[in-house]
Amino acid sequence: MKVSRSAMLAAAAAVVLSASACTSVEGGSGASSNSSSSSSSSEAAPQSSESSSEQTQASSSAPESSSQSEPSESSSSSESSSEDPGSGSEGQSGLVRAKVGEEAKTGDMTVKISKVVDPVPVSSDSFMKPDAGKRWVAVNMSVTNTSSKPLNFSTLFCVDAKTDQNQTADDSLFSDYGTKFNSSALQKGDTAVGDITFEVPTGQKLKQVDVKCSLSSLQGDQRAIRIDVSK
Repeated sequence: MKVSRSAMLAAAAAVVLSASACTSVEGGSGASSNSSSSSSSSEAAPQSSESSSEQTQASSSAPESSSQSEPSESSSSSESSSEDPGSGSEGQSGLVRAKVGEEAKTGDMTVKISKVVDPVPVSSDSFMKPDAGKRWVAVNMSVTNTSSKPLNFSTLFCVDAKTDQNQTADDSLFSDYGTKFNSSALQKGDTAVGDITFEVPTGQKLKQVDVKCSLSSLQGDQRAIRIDVSK
């Protein structure tokens, strides 16, 4: 059977058109797929960016919380230390004040000056007299040991007197006025009573008597006792 040339050309054209249509359909499908993939990527990108932004905000807020808690801990430590300033220290220091007729107390002793004699009378024929330009002033003092250890009380080392012009009034060793205060070792509960006479310059007044036996104990109550005798 013979086939004409025109029929063969028509068949070839039909095959070419069919192949072109297939290629067009495949290309469109690929473009659509690429477009869909690109769209998915573009949608995922903002989500990833938002997630990264949230993580950054969370991490940046963490140091703030940490920095806020640190001052609180420091403040708590400061308050704690300030509530107990004397922790670990031994003994006490400072000054205990009293007046004539009052009893002054520390952890180691009690001291009381019951009266002041100013001036101490001196007879004209007395062999012992104050130095020129001075007079004698006497105080009657009692001292009681309230600690558990012996108290070595000496007027030479434990008593200091000052005038109203802040000059030292020395203990007179030559006055025979009253009952002389004898230095002694006082046991717990023991009391010593006697008169102590000071030499005071003319024109000045005896102002205060300080009592502190710092040589008796370095670990006991180290407060000094100051008795105002100016009135």
